Amino acid sequence: MLEPQFLALKARGFPLLLGLLLGAGAASAQSPAPTDNPVYTLAGIDIFGATKTPESVILGILDVKDGAEISPELVTKLDKKLRASGKFAYSQVSSTEFGNRKAYLGVDVVEKGEESRLDLNPAPTGDVPVPQEMLDWVRRYEKASFKLFQISPRELQDINDGHFIDSDPGLREYQEKMLEMVPPHFDVLVKALKEDKDASKREACATLLGYAKEKKTVILPLQNALKDPNVEVRASAARSLVPIAYVAAHTAMPFPMGPVLGLLHLPTASDRTKAVGILVQLAANPDNHAVIREKAGGILVQMAAAKMPAQRERSVVVLSIVTGEQYGRDVEKWKAWWKAQQAGTWSPPHNKKQEEPAPAPKSVKS
Repeated sequence: MLEPQFLALKARGFPLLLGLLLGAGAASAQSPAPTDNPVYTLAGIDIFGATKTPESVILGILDVKDGAEISPELVTKLDKKLRASGKFAYSQVSSTEFGNRKAYLGVDVVEKGEESRLDLNPAPTGDVPVPQEMLDWVRRYEKASFKLFQISPRELQDINDGHFIDSDPGLREYQEKMLEMVPPHFDVLVKALKEDKDASKREACATLLGYAKEKKTVILPLQNALKDPNVEVRASAARSLVPIAYVAAHTAMPFPMGPVLGLLHLPTASDRTKAVGILVQLAANPDNHAVIREKAGGILVQMAAAKMPAQRERSVVVLSIVTGEQYGRDVEKWKAWWKAQQAGTWSPPHNKKQEEPAPAPKSVKS
């Protein structure tokens, strides 16, 4: 069962391809707030999953306007209002916040009769001992990362070795220490990610496993965590998979697409954003283009119309890469493309550049 969360997502972006520079994007959730307690104002609302209910009905229930001050308390209130309406099998209101002090509400619903979209792993019940030093290190790293973002949201991150290495020396110290800590404890971290009942511990393990020495050995455990019942664990696992997906797209490392496509279709803004962050990397391999078009095209087109920059811009990037079409933000053209794709009447344009993998960048913007 998915649980309500206030998703105060840090805007740490994913690696980009083809030299396309995007705006700041969402990453980890439930991060500690900075001490100056900045004010965020509402810049837009995106509604997903309302296949039977008009969006106007949902907006009427929420009754919040652009420019309103967004706080955890308000998001919780809106979330409860929508749940109390009794209209949906599941609903969640979340907030994604960006360094420009803008916030976007994600409203996710599952209509009654469509409960199969909520298919997640059962909640673990085990108690796996993980060195407390490692768990504390991850939490200190996340706190420092969020604090830095408030000051400098576009720091460079190196991903060439399958994990994030920041240009900021303070964050890099945390990351380099994790590279030392993880290998001796790899097996226990994998076990805890799968079996421990403490979601915060599973979340930390997912972050740590991104710094495993052999990336191919950690793909399966991290992908299994993309169906964890806790949204924060899924988000942490997805972030760790982003640089691994980059390496896989530029090498012969196998990287199954199914779990990522499954994450894309889960009913939370966090899941969609993280899934597209991985797809941006996998799209560098032309062998992945057909399955992305066929299995993700519809949701990517819907996301291309989103108000939240992280969802909109990355979706446009993925669509542009896997189709070769240069429609930019013209959502109507993307909708027409998707109709043609479904009808089997679309064929890729002849563009040699779109058939070749993008060159590997030495560093990326966060």
